[in-house]
Amino acid sequence: MAQTNTPSNPPPNPPHPAPQPVNGLLMLLELQRQAWRMATAAELRYHIVNQTRRMIQYRQAAFLTLPGRGRPVLEAVSNIAVLEPNTPFGQWLADAVRAVAAGPEGNSVHVVDPAALPAAVRAEWGEWGPAQVLWCPLRKPESTPEPLPGARAPATPAAPPPAGLWLGRDEPWTDGEILLLGHLAEGYGHAWWALAGKRPRRHGLRRAALPLVLLLLAGGGLAIPVPMSTLAPAEIQTSDPVIVAAPLDGVIERFHVQPNAVVTAGQPLFSFDATVLRSRFEVARKGLTQAEAELLTASQAAFADPQTKARVAQLRAQVELRRAELALARDLLERVTVKADRAGIAVFTDVNDWLGKPVAVGERVLTIADPQAPEIDIMVPVGDALVLESGSPVELFLNVDPLHPLQARLTRASYEAGLSPAGVLSYRVKATLEPAAQAGQEPGPPPRIGLRGTAKILGDRVPLALYLFRRPLALLRQGLGV
Repeated sequence: MAQTNTPSNPPPNPPHPAPQPVNGLLMLLELQRQAWRMATAAELRYHIVNQTRRMIQYRQAAFLTLPGRGRPVLEAVSNIAVLEPNTPFGQWLADAVRAVAAGPEGNSVHVVDPAALPAAVRAEWGEWGPAQVLWCPLRKPESTPEPLPGARAPATPAAPPPAGLWLGRDEPWTDGEILLLGHLAEGYGHAWWALAGKRPRRHGLRRAALPLVLLLLAGGGLAIPVPMSTLAPAEIQTSDPVIVAAPLDGVIERFHVQPNAVVTAGQPLFSFDATVLRSRFEVARKGLTQAEAELLTASQAAFADPQTKARVAQLRAQVELRRAELALARDLLERVTVKADRAGIAVFTDVNDWLGKPVAVGERVLTIADPQAPEIDIMVPVGDALVLESGSPVELFLNVDPLHPLQARLTRASYEAGLSPAGVLSYRVKATLEPAAQAGQEPGPPPRIGLRGTAKILGDRVPLALYLFRRPLALLRQGLGV
């Protein structure tokens, strides 16, 4: 069965002569020098599994890292560009290396004895393992030194090395090759320890305490008190507007002012169609003339005719009725042109929205606002409503100048919620702008009536965790019904 990483039957290498001592020593120094010059761990792994062949011939080399208590990880294999560590060969090799590294000779360069391996690994040795395998641990600088060839191995197994090199071939390993590879493994181990970012042992406590410190810092940060705040759409309005309503039933004929125009007291604002009112005035005037003529005739005839004298009082009442109708018609005719009661700014939508439109008595047409007495009108959604207390600070970020907020103070809030122009159930909140000197700003004209923006209402100070997670907590509470 062929595998991606390592073929089951790779082509055998041609016979090669044993390395000469002088040439082997020079190549040992060259390989160590190149390893120490590697800039990344990936480059070093490639160098170890492929360039070591320049000094010692082998059929296959595998580089594995050995985490403390975890399973060894296959990092590189000679002559393979794309590594698949989860192949059957990779799994078997990880089990074999774990058993070899945990053995009494796990920290020394030695020939692996298949008989000393677990039964499961030994059963598949013929399929995945070469005839002769040499284990080369890459130890850290402070690790226990490797015993010399022929020396007795330590009785107590040391801690597994951080990485190791698995070398396999068909020919037996000589003592000279094992000695050279032992020195080369020490150089490789030092280079790997430096590039893999291994810290000295004295920093182990710091590494273990780092998650706890980060957790404490996060908990302390979430406990920082911050002012509770909410954002809501707002608009600049006047604090004492004058509502101009229709004084009679009729159709608006023309406007004498434009939207947001400055008006003075007594200035005409708009006029109604007076055709019907003039006709009613003429009819009332002629009716009064006729009633007065009948009363005069009856008064002259009353001296001679007693029956006519009885009609004089009735005709006199009829004259008074006609006079009242004439006065009403004259009063309505005088109301055809609506005038401003005071100076200010005429606030309404558009002239064309009202021309030719029939209106009823009391219907709002426009508003006269005082530009020197602005007020902030805020619609706070019910879901974001805080404890809206009088005097709470408010910051208004106008859409035309969002970088310079205006300072204000909350004055009142509605008791019941209503629908906002956007169709959201909201509380209507009013806020008064603070003087520029009191807010620490340069004196200037008040904001124009009608400007819109976003108001930020500040409440009491609460922990940062409650400020960030108040909405998720509210949704969770509603979902759980607690």
